[in-house]
This record gives sequence, structure tokens and C-alpha cells, in this order.
Amino acid sequence: LYDPQGRLVANVIRRHGFTSAEILREQNGRFVINIGPRARPGNWLPSGGVEQFVLVWRLYDTPIGVASRTTKEGPMPAIERKGC
Repeated sequence: LYDPQGRLVANVIRRHGFTSAEILREQNGRFVINIGPRARPGNWLPSGGVEQFVLVWRLYDTPIGVASRTTKEGPMPAIERKGC
């Protein structure tokens, strides 16, 4: 979680993201990440009180990409904004 200037959003627990090993998933493999100033159960990223932020999603070791020289299109994960 970054501020609009590209800096990590400061927060007291020093959590800025999740790895695939850390994220809590539903039984169907989906997951929800909540972003806000107050702690929430599950996958929560503290917003540090900033009003605007940039969420970056990095995908490593996927079967699609330049490193694997794969040209076939595959299903990309979807991001859905639920509310503010």
C-alpha cells in the first residue's frame, strides 16, 4: 500500500502487503483485502489515515509473462472494489 507519491504508507504494525503464504483465502480460493484506518478481521491493510492510496498487485511465478516467454492469454485475477 503506497501513498500517491510512491512511498509506503506508514502504520504502527508495519504491514504494507501480503504474500501468497500469508493471505487468508476462502474455500473457493478467493480472498478479500480490507483497507482502512481501523483493524478488521481477516486480511487487513492499515491505511495509516491517508485519504488516497495506491494498491499494487505483483504476480510472481505465473505461467504467463515475459520471463516464461508465454504468449497465450490466461485468466487474470479480477479486482473488485466493494466500497469506501
